[in-house]
Amino acid sequence: MPIPIILGALAASSATRSDAGNTTFLNRLSEEQKDLFLDLCIHAAMANDDFDYTEKSLINQYCDEMKIAEPRYTPKRSFEEICNRLSEICSKPDVRIIVMETAALMLSDNEYDESERRFMRVLIRKLGLSNDDYNDIMDYIKKITKLYSEMNKFIIKK
Repeated sequence: MPIPIILGALAASSATRSDAGNTTFLNRLSEEQKDLFLDLCIHAAMANDDFDYTEKSLINQYCDEMKIAEPRYTPKRSFEEICNRLSEICSKPDVRIIVMETAALMLSDNEYDESERRFMRVLIRKLGLSNDDYNDIMDYIKKITKLYSEMNKFIIKK
């Protein structure tokens, strides 16, 4: 389920003049933020000890979107280092992008177990988001996933 492609397309369609050139959420991030986000995704994918093909495929899509030529599946930094640095260099919108895309990755295999929930609770706390922000992010992902499913059904119907 290509959630980030849909999220990126929606970002492009709702971009303002001041966003010119930034047509996807992840492309709004700096190079350092992108590298940290990639490390974060790897930690997120390993949160439930099941780094599966779906998550690797989505990480590949994220790398394409961020123009990272060589995807990797081993983090360069610890989770603590990533969160500390992101909290130092990210604006609130940057943090929301990072958390939203990380949540989309964790939901990409249609499973969201307790270890993944725990990971997300720690992440939002460390990056300074509220539980309301987290709930909004999860609601948006569910809505866009439902919309994508409905569009898919429409496209393939006879």
